[in-house]
Amino acid sequence: MQIDASKVTWDAPQPGAPGQHAKPAVGAGIDPGKVQWDAPETAPGPQAFASTPAAPAPSLGERVADGGKELARQVGLTARYGLEGLGQAAEIATEPVAGLMRAAGVPTASTGQVATRLSDAIGLPKPANETERVVGDAARFMAGGAAMAGAARQVARVATPGTLQAAAELMAANPGTQIASAAGAGAGSGIAREAGGGDGWQLAAGLAGGVAGAGAAQAARSAAGAASRMFPVGAHTVDQQIEQAIGRAGVNWQDVPAHIRQNLRAEAARAMGAGDSLDAGALSRLLDFQRVGATPTRGTLTLDPAQITREQNLSRMGINSTDTGLHGLAKVQNENNTALITAMNRLGAGAADDAHAVGTRTIGALQRGLETDKAAISDLYGLARDSAGRSFPLDGQTFTTTASKLLDDALLGGALPPSVQQHLNRIAGGEVPFTVDYAEQLKTAMGKLQRATNDGQTRMALGLVRQALDDTPVVELGRSGPAAGARALGGAQLYAGGVELGEQAQEAFSRARLANRDMMQRVERVPGLKAVYEGSAAPEDFVRKFVISPGAKTADTGRLADELRRSDPQALEAVRGSIASHLKAAAIGAASDETGKFSASGYNRALLALGARKLGQFFSPEEIAQLKAVGKVAQYTTVQPVGSAVNNSNSGALLMGRGLDFLDRLASKVPLLGIGPTVSTVTRAAQQRQAQNIAPALARRSAQDAARLPGATFGTLMTLEGGQ
Repeated sequence: MQIDASKVTWDAPQPGAPGQHAKPAVGAGIDPGKVQWDAPETAPGPQAFASTPAAPAPSLGERVADGGKELARQVGLTARYGLEGLGQAAEIATEPVAGLMRAAGVPTASTGQVATRLSDAIGLPKPANETERVVGDAARFMAGGAAMAGAARQVARVATPGTLQAAAELMAANPGTQIASAAGAGAGSGIAREAGGGDGWQLAAGLAGGVAGAGAAQAARSAAGAASRMFPVGAHTVDQQIEQAIGRAGVNWQDVPAHIRQNLRAEAARAMGAGDSLDAGALSRLLDFQRVGATPTRGTLTLDPAQITREQNLSRMGINSTDTGLHGLAKVQNENNTALITAMNRLGAGAADDAHAVGTRTIGALQRGLETDKAAISDLYGLARDSAGRSFPLDGQTFTTTASKLLDDALLGGALPPSVQQHLNRIAGGEVPFTVDYAEQLKTAMGKLQRATNDGQTRMALGLVRQALDDTPVVELGRSGPAAGARALGGAQLYAGGVELGEQAQEAFSRARLANRDMMQRVERVPGLKAVYEGSAAPEDFVRKFVISPGAKTADTGRLADELRRSDPQALEAVRGSIASHLKAAAIGAASDETGKFSASGYNRALLALGARKLGQFFSPEEIAQLKAVGKVAQYTTVQPVGSAVNNSNSGALLMGRGLDFLDRLASKVPLLGIGPTVSTVTRAAQQRQAQNIAPALARRSAQDAARLPGATFGTLMTLEGGQ
């Protein structure tokens, strides 16, 4: 039995200090009639202290059934959150129109309300407690953020280049961070609402949650990058990524020299260390720098106008300062100019002789080749004339009859030169000994007549007589021919197969004649060789006229290169060096290597005028790739793309450089609590990052844009719409 002290009436104050009551003794001053008891006076029975029996544990089947129901409920909740999130995200586009309709008196539900009604209509469960409501807020925001990022990606694909496309690409960048931001914003605003916070608190909590979500995603990304740097990407994976990336730029990875592949692989691995994929354009530009031996910067690899503006202006500002630590970028530019000139020297320009020396050597090589051919032809004719069968008689009757018929059929009898017609008449009348030797002399005479005339009918008539002469058989003398025949053979014994000697003599003359014809055809096909054959070639302009000049046809220069390769490979190397020297002169003019400034436009014009096919006749494929890389790197290191704002006047850079010197002098006098020349230090650090840290430039541009994109973009937008 207990006494409820709050319902006890005291009948008199107890003695003590004024205004105070002393604690009464047990039973003292208590009016039993005014006491209210809080429990019955009867003593509890034994049954009041008996323990309540425990509920029986659910069976395995009941637990499985309950788990299935809960799973189905969570799936339904997820579906509801997804529908409502998509509907709320769509309100960004639909609410302006819906608001106008409501203002006009037309009841119009928002897309978020439509999504909620649809979820109710299909029987999707609703959140039943605070946790489910907060989770629902986060899920709805995630769905909306993903939808907005996807829509922005589609707009970026179809939009024409400009502000809209740039904005869409920015909004679509790094969707993982955007979704994490949206989840944080939804959870933050939901927690504030459940805690009883008003709209202002919900907005503030949503913004904080969005920033926290984006930060968590970025931290996870950084952790992944650190982990990947601790465990580098496999060489095979890097090679696959590089091969695919530069393949899109038209480069075969297997054709790249081994030492360049090694350097490129190292840079690509660093870029992939943060989990990024490779940018094909930046990687192909890095390959060009590697071929040339030049140093890239982030701007020269990305060709981003803003980055190039910063680098160029920073270079000008630094070089105008007396602090050598600020000269880094300017020195890189100077060293790259030297690397371009050095690359041309490696390709032959450095060891090239002057034009006269190269022309003299080339002409000499071609002359030696012609002399070798002439000597071989002379030997063949000598063998033919010394052959035993050269005095064997031919069938003159068959020859003249066949020649006359061919001329009559072609109506060319009157076109035959009189001298040849006289020979035919003498042969037909038996006035001359028509032997193999005589026939060869006649062929030689007709060949000269053909080359000397421009009359087409005369050339055709001579060709027909030549055809009849080639088809004329040797007369078979038999085993015991006339004594005159024996004397004609120098007293040799005639035999039944003597006709073979005559045919062999004919064949010997044919070989000699064919060799001479081949030589003359080569001379006619190669203008440079013809000039040498005729003695009209001038050494001082031979290479320019017959190789470098746009008037020199590619087919002709190819045949000239073949002639040099056959006669004197060293002369071919001399021409190759002369071509490289021509390209170098187009880039730096008459300046020396130490003072020349490499002109990208001059070099590329000269390279384009030569063309890839002509270059391929004198340079290997890898050397041609290096020649092209020189032109590209010269452009990359000097280009100022549209949108850049480089201070080319140098006036502002001069003032900034002098200003840096002044601040450094001031800092040296006022140490700022031990801190050194802060301006120089910061600028120098920026130079080093721009000049040396090129790995971020090799990653896709979307990753670079995402680094500049506020993490809470989508979360903030949805927070402003209010939580559900």
